[in-house]
Amino acid sequence: MNYSKKINAYVLPLIATNIIQIIIGQLSLHFAVSGSSTALSGITIIQNLLFAFGGILGAFSLSFNIKGSRAHNMEDRDRFYDLLKSSLIIDLIIGFIFIVFSIFFGSIFLEKFYSFDGVLLEESKNYLLIMSPYILLTLLSFLFTNLLKVEQKTKPIFWIGFVSSIIDVLLNYLLVPRLGIKGAALSAIISLLLIIISYFSLIYPLVFMSIKIKSTCKRELIKFGIPLTIQEVLESVLFIMIFDALMGRQGLVALSSYAVISQLFGMAKIPAFTYAGAVSIFLPEAEKGNNTSEFMRTIYRNSLLVSSLFSVLAILSANKFSQFLAQDIKQNLIPVAIYTFIIMGATPLYETSKMYLQCDGHENLVVKYTSIVNILGIIILLLIQLLGFQSYYSLYAIFGLTLFILTCIFMRKINLNTIKLN
Repeated sequence: MNYSKKINAYVLPLIATNIIQIIIGQLSLHFAVSGSSTALSGITIIQNLLFAFGGILGAFSLSFNIKGSRAHNMEDRDRFYDLLKSSLIIDLIIGFIFIVFSIFFGSIFLEKFYSFDGVLLEESKNYLLIMSPYILLTLLSFLFTNLLKVEQKTKPIFWIGFVSSIIDVLLNYLLVPRLGIKGAALSAIISLLLIIISYFSLIYPLVFMSIKIKSTCKRELIKFGIPLTIQEVLESVLFIMIFDALMGRQGLVALSSYAVISQLFGMAKIPAFTYAGAVSIFLPEAEKGNNTSEFMRTIYRNSLLVSSLFSVLAILSANKFSQFLAQDIKQNLIPVAIYTFIIMGATPLYETSKMYLQCDGHENLVVKYTSIVNILGIIILLLIQLLGFQSYYSLYAIFGLTLFILTCIFMRKINLNTIKLN
């Protein structure tokens, strides 16, 4: 079976959606930072923190994506609705807990963990406070998007993302001159709320049907999601929270460079994440037809090719992009970008192989090896910091090394499974 056409028909609208959202998001960021590297650094760190928590807590949404896809393929509608309602309840509980944390402990966390002070602390605190509903809205967005993906309806996701992103830019243009960084946060929350409302208008019959079903799958989703959550915690603790904390101690020049490169790398990772997401949707179908090997080869090839194209474009635009965000960044970022993207070159294979193992019932294996490799990475990072040799390059060297090692482990496990099946 030729999977490439079918997978691309599913993935390309999602890639286009993410591209447009990120490009327009950079316009919003441009208005939000008002040319200030201080504002850029603060917003980037807070965004990374929120993305980290979103990834960690979104693991429970991934549980629904995996189990819901299987129930949908088996045409077990009662179980599908049960999973949906249970996932919705979990998302609401988690989202409200994060709101409470942000309101009462956000300022202390920024000051103690990231060593923010002065203007940077004040602006970041205000931004985080207004962004406190972000996790709740993001989890609902994950869930509603997964419903559309399970039914392979990705085109509405494109148009909703496109329109909401334009609204986000307009709101930033109107609010940031009046409210500063608070206006940027308000714009982000309003546009995300519009996305939720738009998605809900498309899938509300499914949600209302699920409400009628008794929720019995919460424990199952939590139990299945715990290894996925631990996996995300280990990744986020090492390369988002601790990584950012150490990067924040390298000075404003390194931090502002990192802010630009991380934005570019986020764009380049879009294909890796979207093709990895396709694994959870199409793997049950491939397994039915005994075409798993062909399916995964297609995923690997397409993910690498499209990711490489995105990486080249991101590297070439590094300097112009930095000036677009903050005029006081004078460093030539192209060599830094080349180094970063080469070091992180295993990302497409890492994301797709990890997703395969998680979908195939090997989530505990993923957690085991991620724990070992990432804890060793944390120890090495902290030793380098204590010895006084830490830099942008050493941070990314350890990041890339751990990623490469995990990719080798995951792909070897997949190859062994394939040999056994054959």
